[in-house]
Amino acid sequence: MPTEVFARTTLVEGMHFHSENQQGLGAEFDSRPAGEPIAGATPMEIVLQAAGGCSLMDVTFILRKRRIPPERLEIEIKGVKRDAHPKIYETIEATYRAKGAGLTLEELEKAANLSMTTYCSVFGMLQQVAKVTWKCEIIE
Repeated sequence: MPTEVFARTTLVEGMHFHSENQQGLGAEFDSRPAGEPIAGATPMEIVLQAAGGCSLMDVTFILRKRRIPPERLEIEIKGVKRDAHPKIYETIEATYRAKGAGLTLEELEKAANLSMTTYCSVFGMLQQVAKVTWKCEIIE
């Protein structure tokens, strides 16, 4: 059965917008000229942040289930947008970094692969329009 998801976005001022879900939890969006104060990330930056959050939730769950809880876990994502409108991502590169007792590069790669190929809905959508690559690193 399909799952309905709700969001409402409203203009605050200038190019600053506030968005919230059904529970009232929100995010700030902004798109101001360089040098002006900014109140939030751009919508396209938020897309990358959402992909990172989605994937790290998967990786955390998978590693914990394998009894290798990460002590530290992060993902850095770089996207390259095309010049023509709509300026969608052409390429996206993700780097997973983790540290934890008993955590090996192989285990991190297995968890990241499961996220990228099976579980992460946001990366699943992005892979339909962009070339997505990823790598893993162990933090010493």
